[in-house]
Amino acid sequence: MDEPPQPGLSTETAKKRLLAVIDEGCSKITVDSHFDKRSTSLFVLLGATVSTAVMLLVSGVYIALKGEPVQSRAIVSIVEAGLLVMSIAFTSWVLRREARLEKYELDTRLRAIAHEIRGWAGTYGELRTPQLPTVTTYMAMRDGSWKDVPTLLLVEGDAIALGVGETAPCHIEQRDGEKESQLTLTRGQKLSKLWTGKSSSRTVFDVRDTPLRYHLEQIELHHRRTDRSVLQNQLCKVIRVCARRILPAFVLAALISNAVIYGVVNAKQKAEYHMAVEIILSKTAYVLFPFACTALWPVFWILARIFASSCAVVLFDTLQRSKTEYEDMEDIDEFDVEALPPTKDIKVGMSAILMRMRWMWTSCDFRNLSRSSNLAETLGNITVICSIDKEGTIAEPICTPEQIVVPDQDDDYAILDLGEQQVGLETRTIIIDDGWEKYLSSLRALGLGCILRPKRRRMRKHGKVLAAQDTSLRKIGLAIGFATEDVARFSVERELFVFSRNIRDADGLSAASLTATMVQTADGGKQVLTDGNFELVLGMCLDYFDGSAIHALDDEKMAIYYGLYQNALQQDLQCLAFAYCPDDKGTSDIDSKDAFIELEDSSCESTDPSLPSSDLPEYLTETARKKLFSEDKAFVGQTFLGLVTFAYDPKTDVCDFIEDLSIAGIRFVYFSASSGRQSKAFGERLGLETDWNTCILLSSADGAHDGGYIEDHDIKARLPRGIESIRPHLAEVDDIPLQISLFAKCAPDSTREMIGIFQENGDVACCIGSALADANTLTFAAADLAVGVEPIPHFNGRGADNDWTNDGSISTSGALATQYALGAALTCIPCPLFLQHDTSLYTLLQVVSEARRLVGSLGLGATLLAGAAVAASAVNLVAGLCLLPPAMNGAMLIWVLWVVVPLLAASLLFAPHDEATMSTMPVKNHAHVADMPRFAIYAVVRMLPPVALTVAVYATALHALVPVPVFGRLDWLALSSEHQAALWASQVLATTAFVFHCVLVSSTLMHRTRLTTELLPFRNFAWVAVSVLALGLTFAASALLLSLGLGRHADLSRVPWYTYLIGLAGPLVLLPLQDMCKLHDRKRWTRLQKLAKLEFKTKLGLHSPL
Repeated sequence: MDEPPQPGLSTETAKKRLLAVIDEGCSKITVDSHFDKRSTSLFVLLGATVSTAVMLLVSGVYIALKGEPVQSRAIVSIVEAGLLVMSIAFTSWVLRREARLEKYELDTRLRAIAHEIRGWAGTYGELRTPQLPTVTTYMAMRDGSWKDVPTLLLVEGDAIALGVGETAPCHIEQRDGEKESQLTLTRGQKLSKLWTGKSSSRTVFDVRDTPLRYHLEQIELHHRRTDRSVLQNQLCKVIRVCARRILPAFVLAALISNAVIYGVVNAKQKAEYHMAVEIILSKTAYVLFPFACTALWPVFWILARIFASSCAVVLFDTLQRSKTEYEDMEDIDEFDVEALPPTKDIKVGMSAILMRMRWMWTSCDFRNLSRSSNLAETLGNITVICSIDKEGTIAEPICTPEQIVVPDQDDDYAILDLGEQQVGLETRTIIIDDGWEKYLSSLRALGLGCILRPKRRRMRKHGKVLAAQDTSLRKIGLAIGFATEDVARFSVERELFVFSRNIRDADGLSAASLTATMVQTADGGKQVLTDGNFELVLGMCLDYFDGSAIHALDDEKMAIYYGLYQNALQQDLQCLAFAYCPDDKGTSDIDSKDAFIELEDSSCESTDPSLPSSDLPEYLTETARKKLFSEDKAFVGQTFLGLVTFAYDPKTDVCDFIEDLSIAGIRFVYFSASSGRQSKAFGERLGLETDWNTCILLSSADGAHDGGYIEDHDIKARLPRGIESIRPHLAEVDDIPLQISLFAKCAPDSTREMIGIFQENGDVACCIGSALADANTLTFAAADLAVGVEPIPHFNGRGADNDWTNDGSISTSGALATQYALGAALTCIPCPLFLQHDTSLYTLLQVVSEARRLVGSLGLGATLLAGAAVAASAVNLVAGLCLLPPAMNGAMLIWVLWVVVPLLAASLLFAPHDEATMSTMPVKNHAHVADMPRFAIYAVVRMLPPVALTVAVYATALHALVPVPVFGRLDWLALSSEHQAALWASQVLATTAFVFHCVLVSSTLMHRTRLTTELLPFRNFAWVAVSVLALGLTFAASALLLSLGLGRHADLSRVPWYTYLIGLAGPLVLLPLQDMCKLHDRKRWTRLQKLAKLEFKTKLGLHSPL
């Protein structure tokens, strides 16, 4: 390659310029909080809390001034009002803090990456795989030599070498060109102009902008926070019902009943006009008090989310560090299509979860973006997983040989399939066809070219080449029968890299190329072994060898081989053609120091590999080839030996992973940049459906022969063409675009738009893609959850045996990082999770399983909290209707709703895993809680026993402890110390009974539909511990209050035995009602699951040709 007159940039200079751009763009990238500050429900609940605090404060002061003798509950009311005000202040502080931490998650991540770049020692790793479409790197001059640099590490002033067909990373200008003819490219333009240098097919350009600046501007413009999760939307609807219907109903009932009681009983009958504050304000306040306690619940919700995210992240980290393979259990039938996906038996330490939780609570989670991405909730509700590229993401980064095609003396050609065989720790390539040895004479020459090919090629420094040309072929030579010692009989004199100025590669843009290897045998003979682009190699051949003799390669034979080549391209295969010359004719005049050769050959038009073609290009005709030979062109006059096809095989477990996704109700979608035929070919390797109507082209039709839907092969189908047609098709025709798993001719913009269409229709989209393709960043930002995948192994040059930690985020390892790790970190700015190259996708599926369990438990815990609050309010409302004081005062409600019930709800997060979790259809993110009346009936039936039994305990105890009739007969402002003690003791007994019933209700919430007898709560050790603790502390506190506190003057011996019996009768009444509701819900839930699975698996019209 021609060296630029200036040495380019040093790494230190490039770092300073890059950091300046990062510092400039950091504060601009922010994320809006999920918390809706303008929610009507929020204002209603906040107003209820403030109103309750004011009413308690007023009544407390009034009772303190008017009560005679001194009423102890006056001070208690004032303290309760103060606690409510403090809860509002504390929750407001926490919410503001959370909003700030969420807002600056991306900003903090970018600053963390900047810190890693500052500490980077300038270590440049070497690409150990062929150049991949999913690894967008450029050859840049750094520190006086050409380095492989990712797009986002390029800065203004860099010198890059661009090959024909490669895309400009930003605004670039050709170096040393005349002003009139100087070439200028903008971001996204492909280089089509031929090179001018004499040592490389690359053209040197000066970078006039920093790609990262545009990158950050686009993230700022397009990035948005993840929409509310399914669980958040469900809870919002329940909160709206509670705030707009239940709360107003309870307030209205309390105010009306208390006003009637005051007017009829206190004012008219007893002339106790001073009781207005006590009856109307105080009793109403205690009906509202449970709703006021919800002021602190957002803090509980935040803690629960952080815990769930910590569990998911720690599990993800542990699974990535595990060296064991995913294998099905021994009792699983491998032919059972409904068998659950394999998992690893991993034990996650609670200490690691708590440490992670502590860090998330105190810090901005730049590692996993758990706040802005709703990490655990999104993982638990994924309905579609989208792969936005292939190589290194769902396919191996190195293409493997699929078939060998050699001329045959009996037929026109013979096709031999290749496979792999594991021998110890070594993977060997073998020919799997029986009787392949009869073609050995045809294979020997081709095998010699493979065995002599160097392990690492140096073609990329001279220009853009196919991945197959940069792949080692020694294994093919060994499969044919060559041994390592056979190589010693030959010596490679030199290797020439030939690039054509006229013929294009299969992509229609890159310059076709080949490699000519000059070989000398032990007896002094010389020959040239050639391999490379099929059209370029065949254009230099006049003969072919069929294993027995050399024959003229006429147009008829050429058309046969060209047809094979075209068919291979349509099957998403890469082809290498092999040829040889018995001597170095045509190359002897080439300077031995030259490695790069430019070839002036016949002009031609590039062909579209997606279209069938039976016409032989003019430059491959016998006349054209003989003309080149007569002109004594270099390398012309060779003998064709055969060709080898290569394919990108799916990664280990990928096919099984895709199959198991359907069991979990998750659709896999592959967005391919290739044509429809090529996309279907790779989709078939993945196990996707590739029948009629199973592939939609997202590019707009640009002509009559654009490689679109072709009637002869794809059948005339009513499918939308182009991303702009998808929404009208969904509205007017059918939902096939939401059902298929394959999209072709996808550009980043159309892929991003299609993911948005999925989200509009209720899907929760998870996007997986290469961490080194900078075009993926905005697609990552558009998805609900993005997972960056390491497309090449050993980002940081670590060995396979080196143990290291990865919490699922981009980890650059500081000074040990290479340019690939830093480039991946910048590409994956919106990605909460990051998969190492050798990590199975089953890791993601196992984390999804755990997230589903956690999200289900979060929902059940929220149900327990809401039910307890409504039930506690109902208890005090019923007590007021019975002309009694509140059954539970504020302090007792605080103990129940701020301590006991939240702990019970938290213990549900440790519920045992349900085996059916991953065979359950996930809920889509629309039409939330559509059957609200049914769930309201369940809530009434399930919480009615605690309300009734608690009121009964309170009423019977108070009636027994107060020596006079209590129902409307006492002046509650003039209670004696004995009466106050009796009231306090009755409230303590009622609170104890309510706590006992809350524990019983929580024991039935281990699972939504499984009966208590089917899933015993005692399997949840955390729940057992919390229940024992809650009951123990409640009983102990009650005993202390009754023996030493305000209730010490009460004579508990008066409490009848049936009061205690009523309090302990909960299991006999409550548990059967809970299971009865579960049975009814199970029938409805099972029916909905069957309908969802039927809809998921039924693709009406998908296979129909009409």
